[in-house]
Amino acid sequence: MVSSTSSTTNNNGATGSSIISALGTGSGIDSNKLADQLTEAAHMVQSNRLTSKKTLLETQISDYGLLRSSLSKLETAAAALGSSDTFNAKSLSVPDTNLLSITKLDAKAAAGGYQIKVEQTAQSQSLSSGTFSSMTDPIGKGTLVIRLGEWNAGLNDFEVDSSKTAGGTITIDDGNNSLIGLRDAINKANMGVSASIVSDGGSYKLLLTSKSGAKNEIEITATEDPGALGLASFNFNETTRNLTQQQEGLDAKVRVNGLLVSRESNQIKDVIDGLEFDLFGASLTETISISINEDKSVAEKTIRDFVTAYNTFKTEVEKLVGFDAELKDYGSLKTDPLAKNLMQGIRNFLSSSIPGLSDGFTALSSLGIRTERDGSLKIIENEENTGFRAAIDTHFDKVRDLFVPKVSASVTNLEVSKYTAKSKPGTYDVVITQQPSKGKLTGAAIGVAFPLDTTGKDYNFKLKLDGTETALITLPAGKTYTTEGELAAEIQSLINLDSNLKTVKSTLAVSVEAGKLVFTSNTYGSSSKIEFTAISSDMADLGIALGAGVSGTDVGGTVAGQAAFGYGNVLLPALGSDAEGLSMTVQPGATGGTITFSRGFAGGLTNIVNDYLKSSGVIKEREDNINKEIKGVKEDETDLTRRSDAYRARLMAQFQAMESIVRSLNSTGDFLDGILDRLPFTSKNN
Repeated sequence: MVSSTSSTTNNNGATGSSIISALGTGSGIDSNKLADQLTEAAHMVQSNRLTSKKTLLETQISDYGLLRSSLSKLETAAAALGSSDTFNAKSLSVPDTNLLSITKLDAKAAAGGYQIKVEQTAQSQSLSSGTFSSMTDPIGKGTLVIRLGEWNAGLNDFEVDSSKTAGGTITIDDGNNSLIGLRDAINKANMGVSASIVSDGGSYKLLLTSKSGAKNEIEITATEDPGALGLASFNFNETTRNLTQQQEGLDAKVRVNGLLVSRESNQIKDVIDGLEFDLFGASLTETISISINEDKSVAEKTIRDFVTAYNTFKTEVEKLVGFDAELKDYGSLKTDPLAKNLMQGIRNFLSSSIPGLSDGFTALSSLGIRTERDGSLKIIENEENTGFRAAIDTHFDKVRDLFVPKVSASVTNLEVSKYTAKSKPGTYDVVITQQPSKGKLTGAAIGVAFPLDTTGKDYNFKLKLDGTETALITLPAGKTYTTEGELAAEIQSLINLDSNLKTVKSTLAVSVEAGKLVFTSNTYGSSSKIEFTAISSDMADLGIALGAGVSGTDVGGTVAGQAAFGYGNVLLPALGSDAEGLSMTVQPGATGGTITFSRGFAGGLTNIVNDYLKSSGVIKEREDNINKEIKGVKEDETDLTRRSDAYRARLMAQFQAMESIVRSLNSTGDFLDGILDRLPFTSKNN
């Protein structure tokens, strides 16, 4: 930059020097060249200093990139050690069979042998309508209420499954008054029933299919608009069955080690914990022997891979912070305190006990992984029954607890469900000062006898649950409830199927206590509340009146002696406390206990690495500062060039002034050389 700037100045200076030389009246000094040399001499020292500084800073930015990459590889290796699946890996042995297929084996599956018999596969109920000459002819207007439950063998008694939120109400109006419209409305409602139209020799039938399972069978009750009848042809309830059952709903029946279990689906996911399989057929004679075995080799390999990853990390980082034998030079981060502290911090962690662990294996050295003098890790395979081999073979549970994050509680009705990066390992006392509860409303005593026949009665109401109000809910007319429990199940089903509640996923339970209907929200906390906002006069028969019940309560308590925040049945330790981020689920009846949290080796190391690698971490902060320094150096270079140009300009001005003085002196000298010849008495002519 200096030579480029100087070249412009040189053109003017060179022109001046040439003129002076041509006139022969100058000093004879090449002032342009001299100014260049003086400027370059003054510029070079500072320029070289700035160039060296910028080169170092740019190298440090590059080397921090290498440091990031090395840390990320180490973090990946540590993360694998932090997964419980690594230490719970299983292998599976299963014979060839056409009855089932294994779809998933989780690490949590319990090792052991299982004898499985498939005695029945699940199937869906299907119902078909009468025939229609056209798919677009009107079918009537009104509503169809679809519910799921179980029919008896004679199809004259239906028991609604009040635990299901599938089903709902379909409205048929001018916009969808056709077989196609009904089909599309059912499918769009996503209520656990699918609809299709089947061609039957020039005519058409609606085919309804539920999900598989004995309690997913369909009940349909139509309410017709007086001026547009027809929907009654789709009734399928205890009073009227205008649809034809093509096949009944059945549960799958599987016998596991002699125990018979039933499931709604042929996708069996919860019979053997951690093992999932699909059923394809049944046999009363074939037994399938499945063997699940522990596979410690996965954990062993992961630990060995981590040791290798750390030693590679150490080698790569030492080239950046120490002497690089290959380049025969010191790394750019040799004097950088952040990089050196990072390496030292990780070394200290590897040689320390894991916070939160007080028994079993508490450090890498416990399972035969030692730190060598050069800082590398080495696996001691066998050492008086305390080496790595013995740890894997005979103390595998302790090995798992060393590496995997662990939370525990001293009582069963207190559970730690979550922790965060701010949670500090340790043991904390928990005291429950207020029990969590759900919103509840208890009616008056039911004033009618059972069986209860709704013929001629108008039982309808609106209810607000946890702040959301239902549409008008009506008990079916002409229906008989043999017991109070059957009535409660019916009301629960109708409420939970309300579209407003389904949108916000609010549900409740209805039971009978001492002859009274009891409505209980399924959520805990002060926002949990039940209120009847509208009722028909006949609802008094059921002990129901306008008004609200008792609101729920949020759990209250302390953690480690500090007041905690309760929401519903979740208790959160105070912000800023050591236990911050430990989320606890508290069940009614809990009075307190202790909770223990350990990040494990993997979680602790990952936490350290994340502090450096995260977007707001110390490495990013250091890189930002280096980039600012690089920008400052570039600005200094610009300032140096500007100062050099100004310095040369001053030199040239001084040289030109000097040349003017020299020319003046030369002229005076020439004048003085001839003055004696012109003075009286000294002239040569005298």
